[in-house]
Amino acid sequence: MKSSIAATCRLAFTSIFFSCIMMPAAAQAVGDIADGPPGSIAELTEEHFLVDGTVGSVKLLQFSDGTRTLYFVPMIHQAEPEFYTAIAGVVQNLKSGGADLFYEFVDFEAASHEDQLRIRAMLGFLPTPAFYAENVAEGLVAQDNEMFLGFPGGRDVNADLTPAELADAYESSMGKLEISDENRLTPISEFVMPTGDIAKTPMVIIDLRNEHLAEMIEAAPSDVVVLFGAAHGPGTLEELAARNPSWKRIIR
Repeated sequence: MKSSIAATCRLAFTSIFFSCIMMPAAAQAVGDIADGPPGSIAELTEEHFLVDGTVGSVKLLQFSDGTRTLYFVPMIHQAEPEFYTAIAGVVQNLKSGGADLFYEFVDFEAASHEDQLRIRAMLGFLPTPAFYAENVAEGLVAQDNEMFLGFPGGRDVNADLTPAELADAYESSMGKLEISDENRLTPISEFVMPTGDIAKTPMVIIDLRNEHLAEMIEAAPSDVVVLFGAAHGPGTLEELAARNPSWKRIIR
């Protein structure tokens, strides 16, 4: 019974978040990538940003505040190798043109053990690259951020929060996380039943990170290419437009 519940929870929590050797990507023109459905920032929904991990689902949504351009490339943590290769080609093109890369990555492996336990109390597991690689479906691979880093031009910036910041934010809003005996005694790579309020975790896992990303984009001095999951698209753009109404959707 426990294994069945664990499997169900793992599948549900994986949808909230966030390796493999691949061929080097050739620079790919922005115009070669799908634009996504039309719509203003106010009209954007998560559906506009959804990708299914196939190379044909790769898309790029473009925005401008009149002086800077934001290229939002929706990501997924498990996909076909060709999906990531296509995105790496687009990133190489944009960075060569001077855009800064802002990418999604909460480094759970580098967190203290107590912070890892707090995150596992929230989610039931640690969504690390190793977790996605170990639970990947046949024909797919886990996202490997290294293939998007190091291209000429621009800067690479981890635009995410730390595990401690996420856990602190949860406790500040919802109260102290209970670290169960199961959580403390089970190897950290394994699933445990969460003790936090799962219904309220998106306020931290999604909304808080959207606010942080929007702040970083607005403070950026140049063009930015963003690699974040589809769940972060509408909220981040809404936050960005609230800070600076000059941001508009650009239909290519």
